[in-house]
Amino acid sequence: MIRAVIFDFGGVLMRTQDASGRRAWESRLGLPQGGLDRLVHGSDLWMQAQRGALSPEAYWAALGEQLGIDGEQIDQLRHDYFKGDVLDEALVALIDRLRARGLRLGLLSNDSVALAQKLEQLDLYRHFDAVVISAQIGALKPESEAFRAIAQALEVSPPECVFIDDNTANVDGAKGVGMHGIRYTADLDLEASLEPLLSDPRATTKVLIFDFGNVLDIPDDWEAWLAQREAIGASFGVSGEALWYALYHSEAWQQVKVGAISYEAYLEQALAPLNLPDHAARLALIERLFAGRNRVHPEMMALLETLKPHYRLALLSNAYQTDVPAWMAQFGLAEMFEVAISSAVVRLAKPDPAIYHLILDKLGVRPAEALFIDDLTRNTEVAESIGLPCIVFRSPEQLRKALEWRNILPIRSRA
Repeated sequence: MIRAVIFDFGGVLMRTQDASGRRAWESRLGLPQGGLDRLVHGSDLWMQAQRGALSPEAYWAALGEQLGIDGEQIDQLRHDYFKGDVLDEALVALIDRLRARGLRLGLLSNDSVALAQKLEQLDLYRHFDAVVISAQIGALKPESEAFRAIAQALEVSPPECVFIDDNTANVDGAKGVGMHGIRYTADLDLEASLEPLLSDPRATTKVLIFDFGNVLDIPDDWEAWLAQREAIGASFGVSGEALWYALYHSEAWQQVKVGAISYEAYLEQALAPLNLPDHAARLALIERLFAGRNRVHPEMMALLETLKPHYRLALLSNAYQTDVPAWMAQFGLAEMFEVAISSAVVRLAKPDPAIYHLILDKLGVRPAEALFIDDLTRNTEVAESIGLPCIVFRSPEQLRKALEWRNILPIRSRA
């Protein structure tokens, strides 16, 4: 479901209606028609300014040096270059109508930090929930970081966004992270183009897909658990982080999570530096390590129970377990999930796109009809790239708020 609409600035909201000032300067400087545009917005200097590596003042001074002008001439050139630009008030009115529908509105522009002052002068900030300028984040469209930055600022997932830009490469870049894209032209009826996306009944959330580790099995107190992990590691002469890395970032983990080796072999390899005597000792260490989180957190269980009568629920986890029914029963989840996938069973692991397609196929839903909840952005970013909306899990409270904003919670009558 679309929850945010994001606009470009130059070429969309602000367009050049009168280029006579630019043409006059080209004649004055002996440049061919269009030559000034290529210098102002096509040079390496401009790339630096858009990344925030060069201040607007330094940019114009360097450009003036290239053109053989300085001082007041540079100021006049800067004024004349932009004086024919006109704000599209009809698009601003459309933005306000979209906000009135409950959508979040964003602006994402490749520009120097000077754009911030221009937006203030035009009184545009009040029309947007978030504004991201490339010079402020050091990333340019069509780089994925730029699109993810505006989605994060709007607190939405890229597949929940429509991005509007006059540059095809930028629209394609937005689509690459899972956004819907519309290439803007001056004769486009944008409102009509948006409507099918905004009112698509097939995009309603039907399925919620949960990760398991660090989402359902979280401790009551993270600081206390991390201290516990540190103490266990210290008893073996390693840090808690190093112990965790050996278990979940090692080659042994890469193999066990896709069913290439047994759990016993995994623990033997991952914990080899600790010189534990046998498998029983290794199991005892794991039991100590997970004490306090060897269950589904009560708040997360309550959330699942609230959602279960109204939404289809599924589980997708990178896990070593091969007997999924027994695993679910162990945690009191035997009847909770319509589909539960352990990576070790299907021999695929997140963030491989194939595992997301697999669970969607098993559920018989389109990506837009599901919502995936995981604690790792490396997993959510790939899921989003195939059009699957995501929430990056941080805490039960944060998740509830994210579900409330999406009108998934509180549960309302659907009669």
